[in-house]
Amino acid sequence: MSKRFVVIGGGSVGVFAAREAARWGAEVTLISEGEIGGRATWDSLVPSKVLLAAADTILDARHAAYRGVQVAVSDVRVGDLMERIRQRTHEWGAAQKALLEQAGVRIVYGVASFADAHTLKVQTPQGGEQQLGFDVALIASGSVPIFPPSMKPDGKRILAPRFMSSLSSLPERLIMVGGGVTGSEFAYLFRVLGSEVTVLTDMPRLLPRADEEVSQSLERAFEQMGIRVMLSSPVESVTATPSWVHVQLHDGRTFDATHAFIAIGRRADLSRLNLEAVGLQPTPQGVPVNEYLQSPVPHIYVAGDAAGAPFTVNRGWAQARVAVRHALGVPVEPFRPELVVEAVYTQPQVAQVGLTEAQAREQGLRVKVLRAHHADNLKAQLLGEREGFVKLVVEETTDRLLGGSAVGAHAADVLASLAVAMALGGTWETLASVYPAHPTLVELLTEAARG
Repeated sequence: MSKRFVVIGGGSVGVFAAREAARWGAEVTLISEGEIGGRATWDSLVPSKVLLAAADTILDARHAAYRGVQVAVSDVRVGDLMERIRQRTHEWGAAQKALLEQAGVRIVYGVASFADAHTLKVQTPQGGEQQLGFDVALIASGSVPIFPPSMKPDGKRILAPRFMSSLSSLPERLIMVGGGVTGSEFAYLFRVLGSEVTVLTDMPRLLPRADEEVSQSLERAFEQMGIRVMLSSPVESVTATPSWVHVQLHDGRTFDATHAFIAIGRRADLSRLNLEAVGLQPTPQGVPVNEYLQSPVPHIYVAGDAAGAPFTVNRGWAQARVAVRHALGVPVEPFRPELVVEAVYTQPQVAQVGLTEAQAREQGLRVKVLRAHHADNLKAQLLGEREGFVKLVVEETTDRLLGGSAVGAHAADVLASLAVAMALGGTWETLASVYPAHPTLVELLTEAARG
């Protein structure tokens, strides 16, 4: 008899988990509060990537002369961008729903909460209540943005990712509150689209989880683009008037602009699940899990943002694969977070996989660092990319690949090959023995390995 497998959450990770469970013969029900695709599809990831694609196109056009082509960009039509967002979100949401239907997954719409260890209550959009029994549950409820009371977005003067599909005009002067992934991406895209941008962050550098050299490279690039970056500048409050926003820092300094954008972080969305009914005690970081994404209640698993940061879709997919297979008795290796590539889609694009140099040294490892620079790579030169680099972190005693960072065009794609090499237990000699097609950016990896 097949197991009754319930997935809580209709976002990208929930969809992946439901399809994976159906693939292995489970009787799968997915509970989705809203449209299939979740917040990533409708409110954040897809809308932001549409805008980033527009910004990249503009920047490529500006740099086209380097490649011997003259391209003029006349203007940015906000209405066309909003229509493009609506088109892509609906297409992507419909595609994910179709995949669930093809897999035979039952979809139930509503808000789920635990009644007991094997029963869920679902509050339906019509106001009714439905009960679902299950053998295995996977929580993929995602995350929500953090908005302190003193800086609440209103969608007019104070913005956040959720409002990007309903912009009527571009900000003239924007203050970005936050210098992490979201803050950096939106600072970049708004600057390229024509806004004057100032970034305020309480951290001592942009992208605080990235390699320090990566952060420094992005800070230099932002400065060259005309983005003002103010580090170690925590914001106290953001208030709006009909035509301006007023930003006050903890130290009393003040800034005015036409708009502010709040991007200070996210937290796991667990508050409505009634986890106490099954004896689970979530932490501020999410639901505690083991290496198979299994909670302290053995038949309840967690994947994606609900399991804690970093909040990336590909990390959630990797977790869901491990969780589903483990729950259904399919052989699977434990989740390996060091193989998840993280990317920031600015220009230059930046990416990271595995340990940074600082993290490796903090763990007491003896490491050596191998590098290659875009200035020495033909493909990068043809693209006009002269400032980027690839950095490999290697354990000195074993030559084992511990991680890597990249700055420049297609950085995330370049590091995908490094992740594969790490998954296979490769050394720097493994990479050095590979000769990719020439000219390509992935040669940066092998060039770094060969020193």
